[in-house]
Amino acid sequence: MVVAVTGLGVLTFAVITPALPDLADELGVSRGAIGLVQGAVAIPGIFLAVVIGYVADRRGRRLVAVASLAVFGVAGLAAFFVRSFWPLVVLRAVQGIGTSGMLSLGVVVVGDLFPPGKERRWALGINSAGITITAMIAPIVGGFLADGGAFRPFLLFGLALPVIPFAMWLPGRPPGDPPAPPLAHLGGMVEELRVNHRFSDFAGLLPFSLVAMVVFVGFGFTVTPLYLEEVFEIGAAERGLVQAILSVGSSISTLNTARLAARYSPQRVLNVSFAGIVAGFAILAVAPALWIVGIGLFTLGVALGLIFPLFQDFVASSVGGAFRGAAVGTWISSIRFGQAVGPVVGSGLAEGIGERRTYWVAAVAMAVLAAAWRPLRRLAAAWIGPSPDGYRSVEGIASGGR
Repeated sequence: MVVAVTGLGVLTFAVITPALPDLADELGVSRGAIGLVQGAVAIPGIFLAVVIGYVADRRGRRLVAVASLAVFGVAGLAAFFVRSFWPLVVLRAVQGIGTSGMLSLGVVVVGDLFPPGKERRWALGINSAGITITAMIAPIVGGFLADGGAFRPFLLFGLALPVIPFAMWLPGRPPGDPPAPPLAHLGGMVEELRVNHRFSDFAGLLPFSLVAMVVFVGFGFTVTPLYLEEVFEIGAAERGLVQAILSVGSSISTLNTARLAARYSPQRVLNVSFAGIVAGFAILAVAPALWIVGIGLFTLGVALGLIFPLFQDFVASSVGGAFRGAAVGTWISSIRFGQAVGPVVGSGLAEGIGERRTYWVAAVAMAVLAAAWRPLRRLAAAWIGPSPDGYRSVEGIASGGR
């Protein structure tokens, strides 16, 4: 059920992606503006993900799952019937309320059910693989549907509604006393992070995740269909097939993240992923043929697939069950901020400077982030207070359950 719920949440972005150029034509808006249809779905999560996490701690995981699936499915289906830009943006924003609960719930429930360490990292890897496999299949299905009409991919969001009865299998509230009022609950979460010596790593993870998501969703998912349509002049179905290569690479690496982190140092795994992201965008920027675009997308997917399971493990392990919903919700807020900003920035840059130059911007941005990560982490540790051995720098993030 965790994999099903989080996988459905991924449809929010992945299934619409191949149709973006066609939606711009149907709605009569520019290619630069169409990114808002993608970004709007993430806006509510910036503000509500923490609230949803608190509700999951107070009222139970089951309630959040059922409500999120209902909002996601109804708003997503309603978008199929809309033929105006701003009403579609509003419906996507409403759908984003459900998406926020669905995407955060998986990490929370896995944290509840699996002990810290190898088992939890394995379970999070399976959950992440379910996400990436969905992200691989969804553009293909969405592309073929969009060939028959740009709005047809929205029909797939109705899949959430028949899942609702099965969501009743998910656990309720974790054992123990009910959480305090919201602000006091967040204060308790921060205090537990400090006691566990993880606050500086947790705080540093938020802006890093934001930038990584801007690059992933904004430049990887949103710019790519515009690039394929503009430069290679291929239709929606073909765009979906090419786009899916990104998720093929991500699925392969996600399933192997825990094994690689155990065999090699987490620092090495993350260094490889940073280099892979930069290389992937550079290949896309210069690709003269579609098969080279495929190499670039595969490289990018493999690199991105290494990062997020490690981050999920750290967040799920940073606090106990009583505060896990709030901690995951706080992290998801940074993710949603990146998902909201990324498509708008990506499509705007693509229209202004061209898709190839936009990929170069993404490559440079990730290179700078990779170079700045460790120095910024040391500054944060000096200001907030150092973490104990085993939680320093990226090693701490990658070994949160150790």
